Formats: sequence, C-alpha cells, structure tokens
Amino acid sequence: MERAALPFLLIASPAARQMLGRDLHKVAVMEMQALLRNRRGVEVALQQIDYRKRPIAFSSRIGQMGAVILELDIGNPALADRLFLEQDLRKALASATANKRR
Repeated sequence: MERAALPFLLIASPAARQMLGRDLHKVAVMEMQALLRNRRGVEVALQQIDYRKRPIAFSSRIGQMGAVILELDIGNPALADRLFLEQDLRKALASATANKRR
C-alpha cells in the first residue's frame, strides 16, 4: 500500500493561522478526514471539529480545476456537532427567496 497526497487547497483566516501556528496543516488534514467520514458530500457549507478543546470551523467546495478547496476559521461552540451541506444551504436560500416573493 502506498499513500498519495490529495490535491486540495487550504485557505485559512488570519485568526486561525495565528491560533493553530505550525499545527495548521495537521488540522487541515484532520478536517479533510472529517469531511470524508461524513459520506454525505464533499461540498460542505459548515462543519466543525474540536482541536485541543478549541472549535475549528471549515467549509469546502470543488474549484474550477477540480481541486477540493478547504477554508477554515475559528469555530463557534454553539454549533458543535452540526453539519450544513452546501446543497441544503442552497435549498434553504431558494425557499426563503420564494417565500419572500409571496
């Protein structure tokens, strides 16, 4: 068995970069693993993991060139254990827009 590096881009907020320091890439890999463990989709509007008792929020999407783009920031403890898929967010926005027009 051999390991290959997954092609994904990492975009971290300045606050997350400062808080995580040299652990930033380690946390990005942990977030990618959490994303894949869900088996519900690769495009996630919001998901969180706890890293050393600190919530780290991330979202992901597929870029134009086919790479997974992972964005991370400081999380919100009130949103722990929640997963918001991008497709669900789009449906909710469409529903809210439709209700507003009525």
